[in-house]
Amino acid sequence: MKMISVNFQFLVENSINPLLVFRNDGKVCYHNASAGLLAGIHLSAELFHLAVSYASKSFGSKTTYIDLLYGTDSFYAITVLYENEEELGLYLYRKPRTLIPKDISSFKGYSLTDISILLEANIELFKIKYNGELKLFADYSLPKFKLNQNHFSMLLRKVFDCNSSANTIDISLTIKIGASMVIDEKKYPIVMLKIHSDKRDMQDDDKIIQMAAQSHLSSHFDSNYILLEIPCVDMESSDNF
Repeated sequence: MKMISVNFQFLVENSINPLLVFRNDGKVCYHNASAGLLAGIHLSAELFHLAVSYASKSFGSKTTYIDLLYGTDSFYAITVLYENEEELGLYLYRKPRTLIPKDISSFKGYSLTDISILLEANIELFKIKYNGELKLFADYSLPKFKLNQNHFSMLLRKVFDCNSSANTIDISLTIKIGASMVIDEKKYPIVMLKIHSDKRDMQDDDKIIQMAAQSHLSSHFDSNYILLEIPCVDMESSDNF
């Protein structure tokens, strides 16, 4: 039988799924490239507690399907591994993101839109029936970019309805620094729209995912917020942001 030498360290280091290895005191002693943002002091303590909670009762590995969200990263499962009492490994499996359009023709029928104005118009309609406190922080320097205005307005109405029973709603509209989407070999920046509230209805999250995907938007959820990532097609290159 022919033996094949495999560089497993290279494969693990470059996996899109984060891997963290903890010492028994909870400190991170190794993480791969994908886990860089998760290895901070605050998140690493939370993740160590998660790993301990879902570890098998004896040495080995155990996989659990569980919905997790850290920032804009969503995960559908974890594997906890350990073969001694000194180290504990945690592997997280990313949820697939909305498919990136192959070419610019996917945005046919979209029109140049001032997203700040469109957002404010939908907020005013929502406020007619909303009695709580609503705050908006928007980057009004955003140039116009292509958007399907009807689909986006319907999506906003669905998102706002999920927060209609909240006492407070905070909405922010900003550029996602350091991130871009590549379409036809050209980079486009991404705008983040975050709707945070003290209470929201989560039963329509699947519907929001579908509606967002139809417009090439990525959607992320937590118990208190909904985050939409919007590709800014026709906006200047992301190299300037």
